[in-house]
Amino acid sequence: MVGLAGAVALAVAVAAGVIVWLLVRGGDSAPEQGNASTVSPDELRKLADAVDHPIFWMGQKEGYTYELTRNNTGSIWVRYLPSGVEPGADKPYLTVATYPFPRALTALKKVARDRGESTIRIARNGIVVPAKAYPQSVHVAYPRVDYQVEVFDPTPGAALQAVTSGELASLGGLRGTATNAPAAVPTAASRAELTALATSLGHPVYWAGPRVGYTYEVTQDSSGKVFIRYLPPGVAAGSSKQFLTVATYPFPAALGAIQALDKSGQGSTIQLSGGGLAHVDPKYPKNIHLAYPDSDYQVEVFAPSAAAARRVVSSDKISAVG
Repeated sequence: MVGLAGAVALAVAVAAGVIVWLLVRGGDSAPEQGNASTVSPDELRKLADAVDHPIFWMGQKEGYTYELTRNNTGSIWVRYLPSGVEPGADKPYLTVATYPFPRALTALKKVARDRGESTIRIARNGIVVPAKAYPQSVHVAYPRVDYQVEVFDPTPGAALQAVTSGELASLGGLRGTATNAPAAVPTAASRAELTALATSLGHPVYWAGPRVGYTYEVTQDSSGKVFIRYLPPGVAAGSSKQFLTVATYPFPAALGAIQALDKSGQGSTIQLSGGGLAHVDPKYPKNIHLAYPDSDYQVEVFAPSAAAARRVVSSDKISAVG
């Protein structure tokens, strides 16, 4: 068996427009286009049960077809095809790969250290490692799961944004991980308590400024995200209703990722004071992503309506608590 460092020396190649994952482990190979077929979410779940290990994807997306590709080494690719695109198309699209990788978490951490790459905590004690040289792709691993995940998106920075936003999910469950860990508990907090939280964390925590009569609900999760939700008078913390929410989460070179999305022409941007930039995805207009210069934290603003979300961001009221 090759050493851990060699085992994770991953290269991402583009050949004839097909995204290919090559593991320098001896024996793994790219997916054959002829093996590609469309599947339903139920069929993917049944496959996860049949192979008895998790299969990763980005959840159901309206208007997309799910393309499944497998090879003889146990690697599985789920690709999201826009309406009208046939399986096996040679154009690159959002793709999630699951492939066997003993001690994946330990190996990925080692490679990140050796290459000076950042590691970002995500839910279920996993980590995501973005590649500086290839911003279209990120690698993910979880404790006691001998499978590594690679997420590719043609738009630079989009894969990292999707994973750190919590879109990556597993079919079949993460066996052997702390899936029964306590859920994040929302609590009411004063402005002073929010400031104290930011101080204790050692990084900015963003909000939409003070609002008279509102309760500030704060929630932290295991991936390092902090959510501040604005509850109207009479609404208790933990309410299931949707209200204005501002999330802060780790995201290396966050502004660069937003700028890449801007250059891609997908969606629109809003210029913010201090050199900040916001990106509005037309598919998810209620959720707007913001980033600021020299910050490794991204901000996400959610509002019950797209107009309200844009209004809050455009007013330039989003700022660090303090």
